[in-house]
Amino acid sequence: MRDNTTFAQQQDVEGGRESAPISVALRASDAILEHGINAYLTSSPRVSLRGSLLEADVSVLVLNNMDDEWLKVLKHDAARTFHYPIPVVIVANAISESQLTLAIEYGMTSFLPRSQTNLDQLVDAIVEASVGHSQMPEMLVFQLVAELRQRKRKATLAEVLQDSGMSAREVEVLRMLSEGMDTGEIAAIMSYSERTIKGIIHDVVKRWKLRNRTHAVAYAMRVGIL
Repeated sequence: MRDNTTFAQQQDVEGGRESAPISVALRASDAILEHGINAYLTSSPRVSLRGSLLEADVSVLVLNNMDDEWLKVLKHDAARTFHYPIPVVIVANAISESQLTLAIEYGMTSFLPRSQTNLDQLVDAIVEASVGHSQMPEMLVFQLVAELRQRKRKATLAEVLQDSGMSAREVEVLRMLSEGMDTGEIAAIMSYSERTIKGIIHDVVKRWKLRNRTHAVAYAMRVGIL
């Protein structure tokens, strides 16, 4: 449970005056859920519901789980609001790493676990999103950081491959060698003959004037390919 006095609640009252309500576009994964949340938000002085996304300060999606169809909705929304981006607050039971990065790309600023979020906390998140603040479970932050690191590594690897002149197939063979596999095992995994795998290793060793396959693996690690 969060502290009763949240940042959003502190921002709602400034000099004793109520701040203007935040315009909200609400959608949910089923009609009953949407009706219940709609009724609560209508009763809150801190938000004002809007029928159109283009009239809203914040977009809210309350879902069972994120899926491809809702990602399409987010992508469509992002295109519609491209020139005046609207922060998106999502409440759902689960979201995968790949869905998380796409959702952020399409405008999601806050993700609230459905089982841990009450309606007061949803309103807090809406108000905070309207002033540029974000809420994200710690585990999702870790997932996002890991995904960004992986993307950076892939981009760096592509640059190294281009600079080194090694093919993706050669790198894959060296990677499996570094994991202790022999040429027969590598051949079976890659659906090549063992002779072909030995030829790939020989070409790398010869091209880079290396001593042997162990030296080839060490070289690949040093230049950042592995």
